[in-house]
Amino acid sequence: MKLKLKTIITFAGLGFASSVLAEEDKKPMFANDSEIHLFELSINDGEYTLKNGRNISNNPDYDSQPYFSPENNSLFFSSARDGKQTDIYEYNIKTESLTQITKTAHSEFSPKPVGNTGNVSYVSEGNNPYNTVWHIDKNTSKEEWLLNSTEPVGYYQANHETGDVLFWSRYGWSVKYLNTKTNDNRFVSGNALPSSPQQIPNTNNFSFVHRQTNSMHWIKSFNPQAFSITHIAPIFDSNYEYAWAPNGDILRFNENRLSVWKQGNKDFKWLIGQDLSDLIKGRIARLTVSSNGKYLALVESK
Repeated sequence: MKLKLKTIITFAGLGFASSVLAEEDKKPMFANDSEIHLFELSINDGEYTLKNGRNISNNPDYDSQPYFSPENNSLFFSSARDGKQTDIYEYNIKTESLTQITKTAHSEFSPKPVGNTGNVSYVSEGNNPYNTVWHIDKNTSKEEWLLNSTEPVGYYQANHETGDVLFWSRYGWSVKYLNTKTNDNRFVSGNALPSSPQQIPNTNNFSFVHRQTNSMHWIKSFNPQAFSITHIAPIFDSNYEYAWAPNGDILRFNENRLSVWKQGNKDFKWLIGQDLSDLIKGRIARLTVSSNGKYLALVESK
């Protein structure tokens, strides 16, 4: 790292004073350093095991919001490589190669595949209307507006078969529903925490995290057809990020220990599993599981 030296000389009567100021040449940082790690995931007798982890981002800046492709052969994530803004990248699991998907002067977040089209959707901070969901054709790089809503979006989940979308309002701290086919647009719940809504495996229902008036945090289910909300699992610590396994279990981390809420859990408790503290030194929060259950990607905040 280079040092710049600057000398300032001042005169007072017959004497003078000099001072030397040193400045470090630093690469600009978009946000605190975070890394994405990819693990192989297996389950045996109900116990989950992570192994063969690898850092797939290898970037001393912001890397987050991983999401697997429908074929589970790659995953998308948001990454800051110039210290100014983020773009969307795709990591090929087999070849371990990285491809830049968006190349803009503004930031993109929360990448997700658009069904099986090969296109990628994301929250854009530079298009108009701001902070809403767009998608890009990877072959032509053409961008188009995806959601029929001008409300700023923080996180979202779309069911492209039904047109149903559940999104977290960036400034309203609420979850709202819309349908891209019928143009239906409705309020669902307030007091929602900033966590990405998810589609519950093998259903058309969504899940989101709600902070109740008694201050308890719950993962809840939203049924777009009945327009009803159901409790699923309580969260007893400060990390409200989670992911669905394809069998209907919920996975999350508490102080870097894997916690599992088994499908149909009637004991009202999370099962404590593998401890990753020796492998991941930073804090684990966000995670995602491939739809075939073979991989888990997590974000380490340093």
